[in-house]
Amino acid sequence: MKKWLAQLPAKLKMNSSIRRFLLISILSFTTIYIITIYVISRHQAEHEIEELFDAQLAQSSYILLNLLGDSVSTIDQASKHLPVVYYGLNETRVAHKSALLFQKKVAYQVWNNQGKLLVKSGSAPNINFAAFNEGFSRTQLANQGGEAESWRVFSLYDEDWDFWLHVAESESIREELAKGISAQTLKPGVLILPLALLSLIFIIGFGLRPLEQLAKNIKQREAIHLSPIELEHTPAEMQPVLDSLNDLFSRLEDAIKREQRLTADAAHELRTPLSVIMIHAQNAINANNDDDRNLALKELEKGVTRISRLLEQLLTLSKISPDTIPLEPLVLFPLCQEVVAQIAPRIMAKQQEVSMTCPTLLETTKLNGSAFLLEILIRNLIDNASQYSPPQGHIELSLTQRNQQILLTVQDSGPGVPIEHMEKLTDRFYRQHPSSGSGAGLGLALVNSIVVFHGGQLQFKASPLGGLAVEVSLPLLHDI
Repeated sequence: MKKWLAQLPAKLKMNSSIRRFLLISILSFTTIYIITIYVISRHQAEHEIEELFDAQLAQSSYILLNLLGDSVSTIDQASKHLPVVYYGLNETRVAHKSALLFQKKVAYQVWNNQGKLLVKSGSAPNINFAAFNEGFSRTQLANQGGEAESWRVFSLYDEDWDFWLHVAESESIREELAKGISAQTLKPGVLILPLALLSLIFIIGFGLRPLEQLAKNIKQREAIHLSPIELEHTPAEMQPVLDSLNDLFSRLEDAIKREQRLTADAAHELRTPLSVIMIHAQNAINANNDDDRNLALKELEKGVTRISRLLEQLLTLSKISPDTIPLEPLVLFPLCQEVVAQIAPRIMAKQQEVSMTCPTLLETTKLNGSAFLLEILIRNLIDNASQYSPPQGHIELSLTQRNQQILLTVQDSGPGVPIEHMEKLTDRFYRQHPSSGSGAGLGLALVNSIVVFHGGQLQFKASPLGGLAVEVSLPLLHDI
């Protein structure tokens, strides 16, 4: 049992329903509210009734005192036939029997100072209602059924005729009246509760309709349908959920498109290199001498290297997303130094020269970026410049500042690109000089994706060195 009770909160949480929760909560609140109103109204009714009845009791006592004064003076207090009993109303002459009932709830007694009962009403007992003290008091006496009954008593002393008057009223009258008033207060709330329940069911159903529409919209969608969800009426509380869902769909659609593009690009671009590799492999197998075999193996190695680089670029393109690559503050200058140092031996082997310039102020300037992607960007720009530059050619990398952006420029002394063709350089698999270099036409497309990812801009210009100048502008992290 204890184990089941311990698991109950988790079960309620797991099987919770907004509709059920709202219905139970609101109905519970309404019920508690009605009960609270009943308790408060009864308390207030009892207080007001007590004040009213006490005033009437005191007034009746003074009237009765004046009426009984002369009568008491004529009573022989030594008589054995005391007390004198006044039975009140005659049952045969009363039209409303309820008056006889209330008559039994009101009583009075007249006592002398020696403690002898002189006069009493028919409903009063023979024992003293209260002590001989003027004012209000309470007492409990046994009624005819033997049950204790509470009485409210008002006592007066007549100095002229030397007697005490106790006028008492059963408190059951007051309780019954207070109960009736409270019941009348409670009755409308109880009667309206079923109507309130039906109204709540309708109102909550109407309020949850947007959630049902959202669930229906999602359920009817196909897996490939990731367009934004649009509802006829979107409550303000649901708008963040809808925005988050649409943002998720947008990111999923981008991820799927990247995967599809990667698959299509790989299938398109790998077909020819794989065929060439297969030919070189067959040539190596069928070679008649070592020279032919070595030549075929070298061509095979070039093909494998080209495919490896192509796959690396395609995979990098598919990963460029804020969800997979975090940004962090970094300094661009040492990153450029590191890439140039790594790539310099290969450039020098081609009898080319690479140089780097940077103002002292920019050597510590930070930007918000990914070191992994920016390293790929710098390497691709230098590799691209090296591929299209002739022997004895020159490659220059420079860092400058323009407004709140840092400019990374890589230019070469190659053949250059006509202005009308520059806008095509970021197209995938586009190569301005197919006969030069061994690339697949993805380098600048990859660079453009990285620049866009960092919120920058990519521009192509004619270089003073005679070739192409690629200018990358990236926003600075802080003002200088």
